[in-house]
Amino acid sequence: MKLALLFLGSILGLVVLAGLFFYLVGRAQPERHRATISFTLPKSRAVVWAALTDYAAIPTWWPAVKSIRLETRANGEVIIWNTDAHGKEIGFRTKEEKAPTRLVREIVGDDLPFGGTWTYELADDGNTTRVTLTEDGFIKPALFRGIAKFFLPLDATMRDFEKHFSIHVATK
Repeated sequence: MKLALLFLGSILGLVVLAGLFFYLVGRAQPERHRATISFTLPKSRAVVWAALTDYAAIPTWWPAVKSIRLETRANGEVIIWNTDAHGKEIGFRTKEEKAPTRLVREIVGDDLPFGGTWTYELADDGNTTRVTLTEDGFIKPALFRGIAKFFLPLDATMRDFEKHFSIHVATK
């Protein structure tokens, strides 16, 4: 029995130390961040723009989004609620749209531990379209920032988007 308690106490101590480590590392990281990726798609800007703004189709090509729900607010603003693999809904709104060259989408919700914008910039590149995607985001909890530092690069979700969006656009 003493051995089992010693073992459990050791495990609990290691978990507390790991949590403290990630918290302290996270405290040293800035709350706000910027990450940018660029990629080229073998389609016209009009085709890429149409695919990018077809929000209802997102669950058909991006596994990270299981479903979409549209909400039109009293002021006319449209919120697109993405449901992730864990059943969590996250709202997005269009902050800026200049078809077919620039789109800024923003996470909705002040109570979230993270947020920010994704800015899509589309440019002709010969017969292809160059997409530059910039995330201006924030991660509030220091513990989350510490974990992200080691296990989730700031551009990881954008890279996942790029992978699946590129495959989707290729079929257009």
